[in-house]
Amino acid sequence: MSNASDQTPETRDNFWVDPAAYVSGMSRRKMAWAALGLGAVILLSVNVIASLGLRNIKTDLTEDRLFTISDGTREVLRSIDEPITARLYFSRRLAELAPEQARYFQRVKALFEQYRDLSGGKLQLTVLDPEPFSDAEDRAVAAGLSGARLNAEGEVGYFGLVATNSTDATETVSYFSPDREAFLEYDVTKLIYNLANPNKRVVGLMSGLPLDGGETETPMGKRPQRPWLIMSQIRELFEVRDVAQTATSIPAGIDVLMVVQPTALTEEAAYAIDQYALKGGKVLVFIDPVTETNQLAMLKSPGQGRTHLTKVLESWGVKFDTTKVAADIRHAKRVQFGREQDSVTEFVAWLGLDARNINKDDVLAAGIDILNVASAGFFEKADGATTAVQPILKTSADAAVVGAEKVGMGADPLGLLRAYTPGGRQLDLAARISGEAKTAFPNGKPTAAPEKKDGTADTTTADGAKPAPAAKPDDKPDPHFQSKGAINAIVIADADLLADQFWVSRQELLGQEAVMPTAHNAAFVLSALENLSGSNALIALRGRGVNERPFTWVEELRRNAERKFREKEQSLEARLKSAQDELAKLQSSGASGVVTSAKEREAIEKFRAEMLDTRRELREVKRALRSDIDSLDGWLKFANIALVPLMIVLGGLGFAMLRGAGRRHGG
Repeated sequence: MSNASDQTPETRDNFWVDPAAYVSGMSRRKMAWAALGLGAVILLSVNVIASLGLRNIKTDLTEDRLFTISDGTREVLRSIDEPITARLYFSRRLAELAPEQARYFQRVKALFEQYRDLSGGKLQLTVLDPEPFSDAEDRAVAAGLSGARLNAEGEVGYFGLVATNSTDATETVSYFSPDREAFLEYDVTKLIYNLANPNKRVVGLMSGLPLDGGETETPMGKRPQRPWLIMSQIRELFEVRDVAQTATSIPAGIDVLMVVQPTALTEEAAYAIDQYALKGGKVLVFIDPVTETNQLAMLKSPGQGRTHLTKVLESWGVKFDTTKVAADIRHAKRVQFGREQDSVTEFVAWLGLDARNINKDDVLAAGIDILNVASAGFFEKADGATTAVQPILKTSADAAVVGAEKVGMGADPLGLLRAYTPGGRQLDLAARISGEAKTAFPNGKPTAAPEKKDGTADTTTADGAKPAPAAKPDDKPDPHFQSKGAINAIVIADADLLADQFWVSRQELLGQEAVMPTAHNAAFVLSALENLSGSNALIALRGRGVNERPFTWVEELRRNAERKFREKEQSLEARLKSAQDELAKLQSSGASGVVTSAKEREAIEKFRAEMLDTRRELREVKRALRSDIDSLDGWLKFANIALVPLMIVLGGLGFAMLRGAGRRHGG
């Protein structure tokens, strides 16, 4: 074997004669260019191979695994007994004018193709182009699909879905908006689930809140209120039947009884709830010490209904105090307060719960990472309870108990924050109750309320009012009376989590209202109903796509900064008040408010100067707080946008430099 020194220049310049000699004779510059060219060839080759042989292999790197078919969807698809036909309408003109819509169409189409394969062919898909004045456009319009205006001439583009089962039941997606891409799997799976299970489970609703809209009382009088969004979502999956707060029995055929903050619950109705549960009925209870969304109504009847309900809950194993609220400084929501719109502080009675507060061993925890509650109460296990009480939601160990009178209307968030003292224990905000329980009415069914002089029944149930008398022990027992039985209930110490303002963001988009969830409140409620009614198929899906992802580290830094500010502010305000008091004393010491002493005038000027300095310092503290928070937000944006790519680039350069140094030392 010859070495490079034995080769002639002609030999070294001929790669095909002796490749090793050719390479060894190259300059560093030529070698660098050759390596770059070789890298380009390799990169091109990898892409060609991947496009030809690996096109069906995909990796989902999204946080919520948005592009991975969930186990819940697989379960729904396996449960399809009869064929389901889906017609996907997509206008070709829409793809030409809106490339984003074209991309999303491919995403939707690919998802349905996956669903078709997983269903074993039970799901069939047809793609149609609803051209103007075509039969396809007529069918799309008749099915209720929404068209997007494409140009000034009035041309309309469609992107929706119509699906039918073997009994001609129909479900539609009026328009696939890219804004809801994070919810695509849930929307489509729910549609298929409804067609595969046309007979919806029945939810009996007993509520003291205007969940279906109507009039609500405000300080300015009665005002119309739109239906709460949670109800439309419940009705998509369940049949809802109203149950009166004066009912003497729970109607047959109800799979889950949902009791929401009763305001006029009679003792007879409480007995009906008790008997329904003891006989195997499933119950979901929302009870709240302070209802932020209906405060005037609660002020008029502060104890009505809840008194009887708490009696029933205690017989099931949990105590609930309607006069106490769970506060938690670690999960306090930031709110505006005071006259100044830019005054923001932590409201320890409004909580933004996260994964740390949720019992991951409970099925309801699936997909639930953010949950907002407001002025919630808490449960404690009752003395002598025979049931199992399993917490679902908890506060942090720094929680505290505050009086219900300090929150709600006229609350002072800053005052609550300043007076806050951690209690050193976690409080149960929601719990699952199961096991054997005794009735809250051991003497049987209460008798009807006595009639008033005008002949009407006296149904007064406010705290302290005379309740309807219970049956005497020697009365003939009701043959349907149940003295004990197995309880299956979920109890939640807050009703405000149902209200739109605590989990929904509404925005105007192209003349239409876009509704996006900011928390998993609806997912939590629907999961509870599905769980109690016996279906868990959609639980894991519903939590995907929430557009608010708090950074716990950032939030902790923000809280610490604001806490220091509040401490400084409190000290300065105390100094300011002291100076003002001293100034008032000096000014009132002279006759008719006139100060004649030079010493007194000097003191007055001193305190005035101190007041001005203190106010100036207060403004500087506030400005510094805003600056710190803005700086923190800026660094966070930089870290998300530039820092990670920069670190990758620097890492690559460092690796290249190390390799280059190694070659030089080796050479």
